[in-house]
Amino acid sequence: MKKLFLITTCILALALNCNKSNAQTAFQKGDLGLNFGLGLGDNDGYYYGNYHSGNIFVPTFNFALDYGILGNIINSHGSISAGGYFGIGRGSNDEGGYKDIDNRWRLGTRGMLHYTWVNNLDTYAGLCVGYCYEKLKRKDKNSGNQWDSIDDSRFDIFPIAGVRLMFGSFGIYSELTWQDFAYFQIGITFIL
Repeated sequence: MKKLFLITTCILALALNCNKSNAQTAFQKGDLGLNFGLGLGDNDGYYYGNYHSGNIFVPTFNFALDYGILGNIINSHGSISAGGYFGIGRGSNDEGGYKDIDNRWRLGTRGMLHYTWVNNLDTYAGLCVGYCYEKLKRKDKNSGNQWDSIDDSRFDIFPIAGVRLMFGSFGIYSELTWQDFAYFQIGITFIL
């Protein structure tokens, strides 16, 4: 274990030292970043009387906008951005004679600290603050009856980390968070 830690530390130090002089900030002050992606979230289910619905995986479509407000920080390899996000999602689960359908959306603002380790690779982390709405419907396949859950609307605040690999002004991105709306996202990005 000690050898693995030592080797990993040496490789990381070497990589950071080698790229330090070559890397230029991939996201700068005045840049406008647009992310369009697909995500995957889940729902632990809702209670209908004594019955608890099953876990539902919810695919989502997500949009985010970042605007560079402060540049040339952290040895001229970093920047700070402010922006917003919007997402919608719908998922379903068939269990027994019932179909559970989860509908959700979210809207909010986000602030990010960007850092460029390697040319054309924008790594970032930050905080998102906004509003999330979710509602679950249950349909009885045999009778056609339908029940709605109580609306789950809440104030959201959650950390997020991501990476953009740029090919000029176009690229691909991926983001991770522990918020159940979309734990993981992947998609295309533009920096204008």
